[in-house]
Amino acid sequence: MLRAGTMIAAAFETMAMLAAALLLVATPLVLHLLHPAAGIFAALLLAGICAGRMPHVALVAIPFGFLFQNLIVSLLANQLSTADFDIIRGYNFLTLASVWLVTAARFLTRWEDRNRLLDPYVKFSVAILFVIGVYFIYGYIRTEMTAVIYLRNIVTPLLLFQICLVLFEQQQIRIGAALSGLAVLAILFGFTEFLNREFWLAATNGRAYWELAGDANWVSLAYDKSARESGHVVTGLVDTFRIAAFNSPLLADFEIEVLRLFGPNMHAISFAYALSFLSIFCLYRARFGLAALLFVLMVLCNAKGPLIVFLLVAAGWTIFRLLGARLGFMATSMALAAYAVLGILVGLDIEDYHVLGLMAGLSDFPLNPVGWGIGSGGNLSPDFNTIDWSAAQGDGRTPFAVESSVAVLLHQMGIFAFGIIAFYAWVAWRVMRLARITDDNLHAAAALGLMCMVVNGLFQEEAYFAPLALALFLGLAGMILGAAARNRLSA
Repeated sequence: MLRAGTMIAAAFETMAMLAAALLLVATPLVLHLLHPAAGIFAALLLAGICAGRMPHVALVAIPFGFLFQNLIVSLLANQLSTADFDIIRGYNFLTLASVWLVTAARFLTRWEDRNRLLDPYVKFSVAILFVIGVYFIYGYIRTEMTAVIYLRNIVTPLLLFQICLVLFEQQQIRIGAALSGLAVLAILFGFTEFLNREFWLAATNGRAYWELAGDANWVSLAYDKSARESGHVVTGLVDTFRIAAFNSPLLADFEIEVLRLFGPNMHAISFAYALSFLSIFCLYRARFGLAALLFVLMVLCNAKGPLIVFLLVAAGWTIFRLLGARLGFMATSMALAAYAVLGILVGLDIEDYHVLGLMAGLSDFPLNPVGWGIGSGGNLSPDFNTIDWSAAQGDGRTPFAVESSVAVLLHQMGIFAFGIIAFYAWVAWRVMRLARITDDNLHAAAALGLMCMVVNGLFQEEAYFAPLALALFLGLAGMILGAAARNRLSA
């Protein structure tokens, strides 16, 4: 009886936390309809107050916003202009930035009394942020708003890492149940979309959202061009969601077409990475039913990278359990090295556009090892739509770095990109060292997942830059390392 009462109380607490996160995310979006300044002010103010008074809610609100903000935007889409649409989708970053500012200010006021176990992580990450700031100024001069967007994408994982690191060191925070709650919501929305796409689009006002997202692109001449080149005739919005299985030339001979899931965040690959993270989080916390459902949805998203992350983490965790943390880390490192080499060789052979974009970054790096500044190159470049993919396949590379986080970072930040990648790998190594002490399944899985995300950056721009990808894994690493520092465990 007592156990049942405790479970009910925990369920109500979780629902209250998710409801508070919903209010924190939705209120600024609604106020934006009155005036953009009101929305921006509310986003910063509410997140800042929450970070100061209820940091556990602020922590939940960040991934909640990453996952569900676009769903709320979709519901409001009929009242938004294209300009408003571009602004309002950046509100989740305002929430993150406000929580970071409050957390950082509180940490700095107690600098002399800080836990010295945090010093290596704080100093390394702050140094990286400083370099990123310099490259942002350099790039903004040339690319303006594109630099702003890429700055947001690059710093999001680092800011979330620092928030989680500091807050979990300062106090005991339990958000596992809330993250499981996010998983339940992702499952409900994901299967609703899969089972009845038309109902999903109607219920979420999805057609209005996608019209704003593509500026009516799905009924434009761009799809006439696509039909001429690929033979795939687009007759409506849903046809644009149809792809070959896992979008891979390796499976083209099977002629299997699927409708991709885009999820409540309206982005298939980002949603798949969120499902990969949540399935790993649930699986290694023994929430097997949730993990199984999340895995099914991840497969239905038809994105290769997130699925590979899940499978490699499972293999590495098995070695960790059988042979220990050190051999588990080494074996996973070797497997990832083999995966990287094989992925590049196969990609070049089948002329995969991710690898062609990677080759552009690697080829151009010696020509300008300093980089061109944040905002140059990448999928968000104004020149992206001008790429002649047939010519790129013949050349073995694209005209500039695209489709690869690593390639884009090299193009933008030159040699300093290696410092960012090294930080991610170093954090994974420190978490794995901690797993050796704690023998905790989730600690090992978090380290292995972060390692896999570092390598997946070779082949997908979303791996580093989508807020539901690397940022979630790095945030979990920050939670683990912060809690360890609070308990005086040195990794």
